Amino acid sequence: MQAVVKTPRMLNIRFKQRTPARILREVYSRYEKFIDDSKVMVDYGKSEQHKRIASSMSPGEKLRELRIVTGMTLQAVGDRAGVTFQRINEYESGRVGISKAVAKKLAAIFNVSPVVFI
Repeated sequence: MQAVVKTPRMLNIRFKQRTPARILREVYSRYEKFIDDSKVMVDYGKSEQHKRIASSMSPGEKLRELRIVTGMTLQAVGDRAGVTFQRINEYESGRVGISKAVAKKLAAIFNVSPVVFI
């Protein structure tokens, strides 16, 4: 996921995870006077800030973050993982732990390592 950082309050732009590079370049070229050039674009998923936050997150919180960032609903994740949307909600809230088998399915859905959910 890429995001514009250090922007003035008058410019509040949010990009989805898979925003094409040509769109990012176009936005930058049109609004560069509003963007602080010191850090124009960063891959938030690889930033130090994200690493610090992610290290303190529970597996359920990481699941919720991935689901929201990818724009998926509880139902969509549940269907692809072979469980109900209620079960996904229970995983996210921490009421139920995520099994290794489900962690592997979730990892395949979000293209991450299963260790993220264990």
